Amino acid sequence: MKKSRFTTLHRAVFLAVFLFTGLAFAQAQTFLGTTGDKLWSNEDNWLDGLKPTGMFDEATISADVIVDEDVSIGTLNNSDNYTLTVLAGKTLIVNTAIHWGDNDLILEDKAQLVYREPVQVTIKKNISAYDEDSHLWELIASPVREDVVPSTENGILTDPEEAFALYSFNDNTADWIDYKDTPFALENGKGYLYANAFDTTLLFEGTTLGYSAECNLSYHAGNGAYAGCNFIGNPLPCNAYLNRSYYVLSDESNSLIAVPNSATKSVAPCSGLIVNSNGLDNNEVLFSHMPFFQYLSFQGYIEITAAKSNAPASVLDQALLSFNEGDDLAKFSIFEKAPRVYFTHDNKDLAILSIDSVDVQPFKFKVEENGNYTLHFNIDKPNLSYLHLIDNMTGANIDLLTTPNYNFSANADDYASRFKLVFDPHYGIEEDGPSTGSGTFAYYVNGEIHLVMETQDLSSLQVIDLTGRVIMKRDAINRVSTNGIAPGLYILRLETLNGIRTQKLVIE
Repeated sequence: MKKSRFTTLHRAVFLAVFLFTGLAFAQAQTFLGTTGDKLWSNEDNWLDGLKPTGMFDEATISADVIVDEDVSIGTLNNSDNYTLTVLAGKTLIVNTAIHWGDNDLILEDKAQLVYREPVQVTIKKNISAYDEDSHLWELIASPVREDVVPSTENGILTDPEEAFALYSFNDNTADWIDYKDTPFALENGKGYLYANAFDTTLLFEGTTLGYSAECNLSYHAGNGAYAGCNFIGNPLPCNAYLNRSYYVLSDESNSLIAVPNSATKSVAPCSGLIVNSNGLDNNEVLFSHMPFFQYLSFQGYIEITAAKSNAPASVLDQALLSFNEGDDLAKFSIFEKAPRVYFTHDNKDLAILSIDSVDVQPFKFKVEENGNYTLHFNIDKPNLSYLHLIDNMTGANIDLLTTPNYNFSANADDYASRFKLVFDPHYGIEEDGPSTGSGTFAYYVNGEIHLVMETQDLSSLQVIDLTGRVIMKRDAINRVSTNGIAPGLYILRLETLNGIRTQKLVIE
């Protein structure tokens, strides 16, 4: 992890704000702590009752102080050996300079410091004792530039030794390093798996990087599915936005949550995450306390969550169909028994697929364990007027705008291309002839096309490629072999006693 230059756009905005607001007269105020409660927000603690309120005001601290509200000032001075503590969830923004020396500047759990230059800090992260039935792991990261050596003093190590667990992911070999077997220090900007049987507070002491940084990713082609897997972390003492999509660990620590590029999503200090590098052209992550402007446009998404019924919450998975540009994210899972829901594009499995305007979007579903499952659809796309889920195996057709859940049974040997989302109410209807309407009448499994219709109603079946060429024509029976047909997307044209029906189908 290395410090990066503040982006040109950020500099321009900062300069414009400075020129506009700098016309106002900056005030200099002194914190005396008169009342004894140490609270920044209490005007009685300030000389002459004057609390700094401007983003370029100067504050001189002459007593221990607790920042209990969001603050934006120009300069922060320590007149002697005093302590400043920013309470949990509060933000201290210093726009010009901090003159603090080696005195204590403490950020409680999820507190933020936004300042462009390095400054000595102590940053806390609270860890709750794990619950073996649900919550166990946390992805943690160090927000200070110096390596942090785990110890009982900084709360990372606890007695007895069996009470804590700390792991680092070795991206060279795609395996985990157990701290108890091979001790290591926590590096800035790297993510680590941590758990503790007791409540503990981790202390990260050192100097900050400022409010913008970059991280270079690794890619090892020989590691298969883990080739581009990188466990990284927020390297800053403030909430950070990324210039790409990423994974975080769920609150229950039993699944990975895919997070799309967004101006509304940020990573808290001391938090780890997972990103995928696709090689030399995809090997850098930028962190900033401000959103990256190219991702401010938000067009919505469809979140698909898969869960096994009547099973522990750990049997979960998730994928996002995004309507925003540049949100593609490779599919990655670290939970072996979780069902897999994902998209395939350009021969790559994706957890986030960015699409524009489509009539139909296939998505894949695979399980390791036979059982009953539920798909839940969280739709954040306000202008959708039609959205149906088609189950290619059963023929079920679900209106997701009124019923955003689907319960079904699945087996480990089921074919992956089971589901599709239909956005066009006319999809599947033959335009130049009679039709029984849209809907699924066939699915593919184990080298065969299965027709979900009564045999006496069938006449003939054509398999047509996307160029319009008829690949195969058969008298229609309920099961038709696909031997000799290359994998890909095809159009089925079925003649029945009641008319002509068409359907797209992926043959694997």
